Amino acid sequence: MDLEPVPDVPALRMKGEGGWIVVADLHVGIEVQLRRSGFSIPSQMPRMMTSLEALAGRAADNLMILGDLKHRIPSVGHREDKEIRELLGRMLEVYRRVVLVAGNHDGGISSALPEGCEALSSRGTRVGKVGLFHGHVWPSEQVMEAQQVVMAHVHPAVLMVDSLGTRSTEKCWVRTRLNEERVKERYGSSPGQLVIVPAFNPLLTGTPVNSDKGSMLGPFFNNGLVEMRSMKVHLLDGTYLDRPARLSKPRRE
Repeated sequence: MDLEPVPDVPALRMKGEGGWIVVADLHVGIEVQLRRSGFSIPSQMPRMMTSLEALAGRAADNLMILGDLKHRIPSVGHREDKEIRELLGRMLEVYRRVVLVAGNHDGGISSALPEGCEALSSRGTRVGKVGLFHGHVWPSEQVMEAQQVVMAHVHPAVLMVDSLGTRSTEKCWVRTRLNEERVKERYGSSPGQLVIVPAFNPLLTGTPVNSDKGSMLGPFFNNGLVEMRSMKVHLLDGTYLDRPARLSKPRRE
């Protein structure tokens, strides 16, 4: 099964097996928290819904949300409930299947899921030769038997600094290898590649993979399973960047 980032959109297209669009970290309802901190920001749900609608049918009949559909922990607020139902209700109209793999923010979300939306364990699932999980807990053995593994959770981004010292952060895709020896201390097999999906919510820039201040969270990173030196980073527009420690000279593949 081929994995293909959608140009300029933090969404992954999986070709084959009916075709899937994979997105993660929508964090519906994050605006409520931001308002409490003094920021008046409109809901991003309509914008995300429009973007997901546009992706339907492009060799993808199915939609997988790879965790953190909602933002509030641990319950679902009234506004979140309404927005989640509206969003998923529309997705069920334009996609054949809509699947949610639970993330660390998705506790109590079952009450907000409309009929027809499939909810899966946070330990992940398999689609053909690809394993998928959110990233905050250890994936299942079945996921780790795949040739490639896709995760989210860390909101990968790149910190860019120009000649004047101006800083900006841009979302990015990450491809890297896993430490086979470390992986096999826990699992019977080790996938050949790990792909990390950027956050879908426009308000979330992410965790810089090239900054000492950035903290990559989850058991894969906390236990040294990721070969950090093998990372390959692409911005959403396809720009390829060298290893995270050398991100001053972007170039295109």
